Amino acid sequence: MKTVFIPATKTVDLIAKTLNEDFPGTVFAVRLEDPVNVITDIRGVDVIWVDGPNRDEVETALERFQGMTWDPRTGVLEGRSHFVVDEEGNLTRVFYNVDYIFCDGPVSAA
Repeated sequence: MKTVFIPATKTVDLIAKTLNEDFPGTVFAVRLEDPVNVITDIRGVDVIWVDGPNRDEVETALERFQGMTWDPRTGVLEGRSHFVVDEEGNLTRVFYNVDYIFCDGPVSAA
């Protein structure tokens, strides 16, 4: 099985593309949080929108890009990978270099 690592900046592009495809009538702001100085630091992405889909819908659409999972019952934070089938029908394991995605919307327009 092939393993692919997707850098954080490319993951941000994929997140924006997914949002545009899944919710074409909504404008999203997608940004990588402040640069990470240490490789072990947690990397986050902020997603903000004014109107359109609710937060659960957006979180569901972006679930596959998060590289960490947290179990609130145990407090354990663990890394995770995602699996996709490529164009040739081969199973590929994908690691996105984004630990979490913070969805903040829809928010009231000022």
